[in-house]
Amino acid sequence: MQKPFAMGKLKRDLASGSSFPEHSMTRLTRRKFLASSAAITAPMFVRARNANEKLNIAVIGVADRGAANLDGVKHENIAMLCDVDDDRLSKAKSQFPNALGFTDYRKLFEKLDKQIDAVVVSTPDHSHCLPASLAMTAGKPVYCEKPLAYSVNEVRLLRKLSVDKKLVTQMGTQIHAGDNYRRVVEIVRSGSLGPINRVHVWLAGKPSPGKKLGVKPSAKFDIDLWLGPARDDFFEAFHKDPPKHWPHYHWRYWWEFGGGMLADFGCHFMDLPYWALDLTSPTSVAATGKKNYEGDNTVPDIMQVDYQFPESKGRGPVHLTWYHGVGGPSLDGKTRFDGFGSGVLFEGSKGQLVADYGKYRVLPESFAKDFTAPPKSIPTSIGHHKEWTEAVKSGGSTTCNFAYSGLLAEAVLLGNVSYRCGKPITWNTATGAVNVKEAEQYLGRDYRTGWELPKV
Repeated sequence: MQKPFAMGKLKRDLASGSSFPEHSMTRLTRRKFLASSAAITAPMFVRARNANEKLNIAVIGVADRGAANLDGVKHENIAMLCDVDDDRLSKAKSQFPNALGFTDYRKLFEKLDKQIDAVVVSTPDHSHCLPASLAMTAGKPVYCEKPLAYSVNEVRLLRKLSVDKKLVTQMGTQIHAGDNYRRVVEIVRSGSLGPINRVHVWLAGKPSPGKKLGVKPSAKFDIDLWLGPARDDFFEAFHKDPPKHWPHYHWRYWWEFGGGMLADFGCHFMDLPYWALDLTSPTSVAATGKKNYEGDNTVPDIMQVDYQFPESKGRGPVHLTWYHGVGGPSLDGKTRFDGFGSGVLFEGSKGQLVADYGKYRVLPESFAKDFTAPPKSIPTSIGHHKEWTEAVKSGGSTTCNFAYSGLLAEAVLLGNVSYRCGKPITWNTATGAVNVKEAEQYLGRDYRTGWELPKV
């Protein structure tokens, strides 16, 4: 049995300028990531500053979602940029010529303590946890893309660090800042639909089929840096939809680096019922699905996940079902809601509500004709990224901090755990334990030598 994962003192290593220790490869097991305290304390200030003074921000991953996040924080001072792809890094550098550029985020962190106030992580899922945990261990606030990390145990670590270190954090579920989600939450919480114990969430999208080519990798950047902590061998692959150079974008459709459609979109759509119903952790998760497309990647294009949440805060238990690869809340495709190819359906005892990112509809018509929405009570967001930067300056809070979004991401990824082990699982969030031995291997993963998590 391997020893529990030890996290050393990052500040000592940074101060000495030493490289990261060459420990043997370690397994991120549930014992290493026990649940953090439920009590969330106020986040600490980054440093004494004038409220109008700009933050010095490091952005790791600068294209695709990284480019959007870079645009979201450009009102601050972009001090450091990092991307393994020199072409992408050069493009970002042309926008922010005074920023220092890096291709290896480990080298960026050697200068982090003195020059950086906060860090944005927009790398592929398999590389979320290490840079985020390096930043947080050094006491830096973090904005990290969904689904927060590649594995359940990594998500739990980031959540624990954010709570223990009282850091201002935000997960990149930008739809959370939209007015539509706020109105739906107000309606659900008002009780006007009646008690709700059934929710359906569906996504019409499917993964892009990929083909392993069995040829020498054509990437012009350092493949070892792109792999980062992942121990899986790099391979050349081709996806024609959309046509992008491998591995950019399409990594998400391979278990080696991503979590398929559920990991890609689950945190966006399930965020709405999580917020509206104050969901925490499921007690059981049962996933089924299949791969119908012709491709070497193995993530399913059709999937259903049933989550059971216990009663809490004055509401009864909630049964939530996720579907993807279908245009409505049923795998047979027979149930549809006009205008909602993807969406969320709340079933109340009095009425129903269906919503997507930008609109909602109260059902049935007999109920809707006399329906009156409650007064607006949730303030309009100043912007998902600005929520974070302003909270960093003031020591305030964010709406998708890791204490909240960590539970959401954990539940989303547990759907993939159940699917990959081929069995329903029960989940104990306090201990991080599942009741199925075959599922344990999917809760965490091995890290490569030279890419270990920091010690604390």
